[in-house]
Amino acid sequence: MSLIKQLWLAIILLISLAFGTGFVINMMSSTQYLEQQLEMKNIDNAVSLALSISQMEKDSVAVNLMLSAQFDNGHYEYIKLTDSTNQLITERVSTIQSEAVPGWFKQLINITPSVGVAQIQDGWKQYGTLYLASTTDFAYLDLWDSTLSMLLWSGIITLVFGILGSFILNTIIHPLCEMAEMAEAIGDQNFISIKEPSTPEFKSLAKALNLLSKRIKDMLKDQSLLLEQMRIEANYDSTTGLMNRKYFSSRVATYMENDDSFTEGMLVISHITNLAEINKSLGSTETNSILKRMGLDLDAYCKQHPSLLSSRLTGADFAVFCTNSVDSDVLCSEVKSILNEAAGLEGIFSEFNLITTSSTVGKSEQLDGLKKLISTIKSKTPSSEADIMELINHEDTSKYESHDELEWRSMLSSSIESSRIQLAYFPVKSNSQKIIHYECPTRLQLIEGGPWVAADEFISWATQLDLISQLDSLAFETSINLLNKDSSLSIALNVSSIAMCDPIYRANIHKQIKENSTVASQLWFEVTEHTAFQNLQQFKVFCDLVAPLGCKVGVKHVGTQISRLSELHAMSLNYIKIDASVIRNIDQNPGNKAFLKAICLIAHSIGLMTIAEGVQTEQELAMLPELNVDAVTGPAVK
Repeated sequence: MSLIKQLWLAIILLISLAFGTGFVINMMSSTQYLEQQLEMKNIDNAVSLALSISQMEKDSVAVNLMLSAQFDNGHYEYIKLTDSTNQLITERVSTIQSEAVPGWFKQLINITPSVGVAQIQDGWKQYGTLYLASTTDFAYLDLWDSTLSMLLWSGIITLVFGILGSFILNTIIHPLCEMAEMAEAIGDQNFISIKEPSTPEFKSLAKALNLLSKRIKDMLKDQSLLLEQMRIEANYDSTTGLMNRKYFSSRVATYMENDDSFTEGMLVISHITNLAEINKSLGSTETNSILKRMGLDLDAYCKQHPSLLSSRLTGADFAVFCTNSVDSDVLCSEVKSILNEAAGLEGIFSEFNLITTSSTVGKSEQLDGLKKLISTIKSKTPSSEADIMELINHEDTSKYESHDELEWRSMLSSSIESSRIQLAYFPVKSNSQKIIHYECPTRLQLIEGGPWVAADEFISWATQLDLISQLDSLAFETSINLLNKDSSLSIALNVSSIAMCDPIYRANIHKQIKENSTVASQLWFEVTEHTAFQNLQQFKVFCDLVAPLGCKVGVKHVGTQISRLSELHAMSLNYIKIDASVIRNIDQNPGNKAFLKAICLIAHSIGLMTIAEGVQTEQELAMLPELNVDAVTGPAVK
């Protein structure tokens, strides 16, 4: 039972006890007062009548007439006259029964005044004794009317004060309701704060709850920062601040294996051919300073271009990977120029040699291509001044890349209007081998009757042509239709940043989910980590829109902004998907094991399920449950 109901019951009980006690006391007082008044009336009337009879002739007819006149003119229950030997001379008894007052009320109240008794004299002798009792009907009627009036006014007053009391009580306990909601929110891993009320008792409780919430948020923030430090120590070179070789290889492999976002990229490697001589000449401290400057400038350059990743592969090797196909000459020149300027050895150390080479990388490339390229560079003589521009395993480009903007607009618009869309299915399984949902990237038939193409073929054009929201809406409608046909299916849909921030898209899916509420629990919406943190307010609006309807919301590709993970505690999130670059070779990477376990600890502390992306091998699959990962997806998940 809620507190407000308990308070109301307590108030009603106290008021009822107070009213009942007052009512009983009032009834007893009124009854006693009426009895006293009737008793005085009986005595006065009896004495007055006895005096009148004493002064008249004691003729039986005259006495009877006197008694009859008195009885008829008054309100008496009976008048009785007895002689000196207590023998009845005459009697008058009322036969009228009043029905204005219920019998049960008379029995409950029971007004019994004393009878009026007076002696009648006949000269110096006693003629007889007169007994007189007034009727109690009017007393009962008066008491009944006053009781009804009191109950009526009490009811009206109770109603008025009940309404007023409700308002006052709600005002008084409103802070308590806020604190109850806050306690429930903390239980749901949503660490909010409330304004401290003015009531001292509530203020101390609210202050304690706010302090608890703040401490938990600070703890999560500290854990996130510690986790970020662990991530940097495990995956980044301590001298230059760039990705180390293992982490860089994992990130590159993750891009290469993503059929929906990667078609072709560019790998650039710069090799310092005489690093040993520089170190011998300048000393390790100065050499490390040079390498640090080179790393910082190269990292700053790559951060200006989201499609670039940078790494220090070995002591003398720097690498840049571009997730898009670009002009290799331009990229190589820019990378070499940045590293040369950062080194600052021109005119100081004339033997500084930096060889830069590039490789076009397609979907079918393997990581051993990277090793071959490094071996090729190292096999060159240090005296070589010319850069090596090699092309390794160049994959054929898509046949649609030659189409211009008008043709792409025509193809995409036709596909959307004709609903030529399919969803691919990739299972996400829990540790108990239960399918949680299917990741469902879109496939479009750009030309009627043509092949179905993956998102990487058209997603960039859909974004440029401002068709991405329409595409996301079509994918959503397709999912709704599939779920209505198969109640056992659960679908996870990727939501682009443009669609997520689009009020029209949000209004559309909100309307359709309400119209198809039976399948709402089978819909899983997910956005990328970059999208979530770049549009945090819009993401919260989106979460608050779909989560109350029963849908689930998650963030995927989590791994590069771990320090901000605690910011997600205020969202109506259900899960996170940890990036494949963290998962790759997790069974062989102690640093990433600790890192992943810490991610799961923080995620679980704010009520989020953790899902590992891009699981490649049985060894990775076996290791993940030990690190508290809840579910997995990837090529190894059948």
